[in-house]
Amino acid sequence: MSEEQKTQRTLTPAEIRRAELLKQREEKLFAEGYVRHDLTTSIEKANTAGLLYPLPFAAVIVILFLVLHGMSGTIEVVKNNFILWIIGLFVFAISGVVLAVVHEGIHAVFWAIGTENHFKDIEFGFIKEKITPYCTSKAPLTKGMYILGSLMPATIIGLGFGIAGVITGNFLLMIIGVCQIFAGAGDLLVTSMLLRYKTKGKNVIIMDHPTEVGLIAYERN
Repeated sequence: MSEEQKTQRTLTPAEIRRAELLKQREEKLFAEGYVRHDLTTSIEKANTAGLLYPLPFAAVIVILFLVLHGMSGTIEVVKNNFILWIIGLFVFAISGVVLAVVHEGIHAVFWAIGTENHFKDIEFGFIKEKITPYCTSKAPLTKGMYILGSLMPATIIGLGFGIAGVITGNFLLMIIGVCQIFAGAGDLLVTSMLLRYKTKGKNVIIMDHPTEVGLIAYERN
């Protein structure tokens, strides 16, 4: 399947530029004997089937909260304090927007550690058709650094808020954490694809795909 057939949307100038940069890097890699392996998925699959990957982690957080604190106390607070309920909804909505930005920022920080030019190799964008922000590395990464950068947002924000909610008994913190764990569904899906990909040799270079959800593994024996 060609790039045009896979990408059923209009590419942004930034995506076109990254695709051209990848093509230039690729020519050098092919000359050195590397072979390309695409590990990609669709945004739709990442946001649907991908939800199965964070589900166990989210379930553990919710179960721990219910076992330790139950729901009765939280329900009573909501029933007896309508203003607190409204404030909670407002905070929840605002946190979703703010933490979406923080999520991509965490990707950037950890991927920048593994690139040659650090933050100069990192780029942010927004896919309007899918209402999806993203962060990408324009430079090669090792398999370990790619996985680390992929998993850190859900780990730091999702598990962080979730565990904080469980420890303090704060229902709002717990729910924000669970939502942020699910926000990492695509990251977990792509990471699982990379972990299942069996490399034949030690020389493996990982590139974030310039236009699709996923990555490209270049390998030579």
